[in-house]
Amino acid sequence: MKRFIQTLLGALGYRLQRIPEHSQPTAVRERLSLEDSGSHLVEYTTLIPAQDNSLRLFSGEWSSALPGKREPGLAPLFDDARMAWLIKQLPDGVRDLRVLELGPLEGGHTFMLEQAGAQVCAIEANYHAFLRCLIIKNYFNLRAQFLLGDFAKDLGPGQPYDVIVASGVLYHMAKPVELLQSIAKACDTVFIWTHYFEPDINKWHPNVRERIGHKWDTQRLKTIMQDDLAIRMVPQYYDDALGWAGFCGGPEHFSLWIYREDLLALIERLGFSKIQIEFDHPNHPNGPSFCILAQRPKG
Repeated sequence: MKRFIQTLLGALGYRLQRIPEHSQPTAVRERLSLEDSGSHLVEYTTLIPAQDNSLRLFSGEWSSALPGKREPGLAPLFDDARMAWLIKQLPDGVRDLRVLELGPLEGGHTFMLEQAGAQVCAIEANYHAFLRCLIIKNYFNLRAQFLLGDFAKDLGPGQPYDVIVASGVLYHMAKPVELLQSIAKACDTVFIWTHYFEPDINKWHPNVRERIGHKWDTQRLKTIMQDDLAIRMVPQYYDDALGWAGFCGGPEHFSLWIYREDLLALIERLGFSKIQIEFDHPNHPNGPSFCILAQRPKG
């Protein structure tokens, strides 16, 4: 199985790193001697066929807990209040709407959108996350289409879309303003969940407050102009997170977090005059965050 994944990812220009033996599933550990000997028998499993077998792949990398399970990850992304809020805010929900999802991770939000009747196309740039999405697509028999690619360069072949969902991606971008500009050209409704930079340090969660100045380099404030609008951004560095097998941040070693008020002003400047905010948590344990549902007037 490892050789199969190596071959697949190698064709995509990606090098698969070996996970330490102690974190391998038992069935994999039992076959390490075959793998080390170069035997082609390692390409096979001896497990009894079962739907859950595929969830054992990418051990230690999963983020999401599946419905009714406490595995393979922990985050309840298949039953997420943020996505439920989005669906509730739209007059007819997302039924029959063409939805583009950016960075589906493991398909949790994809699952919820499809359950609500949406036609979903999801673009994922992380190789391992993309393959986990395919596992989930097979596991739940989803109709959604998953595309492997960099949505920062192109939003796919289906433009324009009825709704674009960008949950957990904007704060991973080295060029977040450019991504928002692309989104504004491709839809009239956008949902965003993102971290933002809050200049009042006292509002931050105590666990991350002490890292401001290092992880968030406030001495390297970057300001760019959108016409006459100044947009302030602070570099955020991934540091030790880059060493986690399940790392699913951006493709660079850093990203830019936009000031809250500047982000809202930019979204309005891009033509989304109806803006709703929910789940605004300046003391989120990973940094200030909120949800935005922004809509452009029809007609």
